[in-house]
Amino acid sequence: MRSALGERKLPLINRGTYFRTKLIDLLVEEFVSEFKKCQIISLGGGSDTRGIKLIEKEKEVTYHEIDFPESAKIKKLAILNDPKLFKLVCETNFQSDIEPSESGLSLISESLSTEIESKEQFSKINPDFHSERYHLHGYDLRKLTDKDDLTNFQHLLKWVDSSIPTLVLSECVLCYLSPNENENIIKFWKMWNTSLISFLVYEPMSLNDAFGSTMTKNLSYRGLDLQTFDEFPSLNARFEFLTSKCGLINTKLTDMSDVGGYNNKGGLLHKPWIDTKELQRINRLEMIDEVEEIRLLLEHYCLSYGESSVDKEITFKGIDKWRWLLT
Repeated sequence: MRSALGERKLPLINRGTYFRTKLIDLLVEEFVSEFKKCQIISLGGGSDTRGIKLIEKEKEVTYHEIDFPESAKIKKLAILNDPKLFKLVCETNFQSDIEPSESGLSLISESLSTEIESKEQFSKINPDFHSERYHLHGYDLRKLTDKDDLTNFQHLLKWVDSSIPTLVLSECVLCYLSPNENENIIKFWKMWNTSLISFLVYEPMSLNDAFGSTMTKNLSYRGLDLQTFDEFPSLNARFEFLTSKCGLINTKLTDMSDVGGYNNKGGLLHKPWIDTKELQRINRLEMIDEVEEIRLLLEHYCLSYGESSVDKEITFKGIDKWRWLLT
């Protein structure tokens, strides 16, 4: 409702969103800097524009987004109806369910720009969108747990390069799936990749405390069921799941409180991941009086990294540039 009325979100929420976006950007940029020719797979990309900005900046990166077909259709239409976006993502090899009648990038864009006037018209749109380095896939990730559906997943795999280093991103997506579905999805990508496959997961955790219980009630009130929230309530529980259950190596976890420099356990504040001057700028934009409140909130959000590689020599070395609470 706050967003619908055009009101600003609370500084506490904005600060958390900033940390989440900034830190994942840092890790993605480091991954790309280290491997150059690589691939990013975003699970449940939604309206995120990270991929579009990344392929504009980095010419050897391929970006994939996998989301529910309905969400993918909305994003696809947004790209098709914006000439600048279309030109940016469609350098070459554009393929679509809609066949343009004229050649030339501007004419293609114009011919594809169409307004959807009914649910029936919307339902007939192919959610997939493919260009040379940007791919949008309409697919329900939960189907990866159904072996009978794997044949229907080939439309994605034919666009994905299994031979180059790949980073799989999940920002508050896998937490909506069951632990078994989480395990199956991670193992699927491990099985498919013949190079380095890395996973970066951001999501909330309960910590089994009073604040976590309040978060659970608030989420339930909004009709949200985060299945990993209580199932893996701590960094230790998540570490055990990623290593023992999923078989990931070079596994590292931290919480956003430590990342932001708010963790004072043991009476010592650790250096934040973000540059001090940048933090000072954010502090001026979003004033927060209750430091303890933001520390408590950020403590309940974790960042997890793990990887699998057929060649033990191929690993993401840059991940060690930052301090992790658990390795």
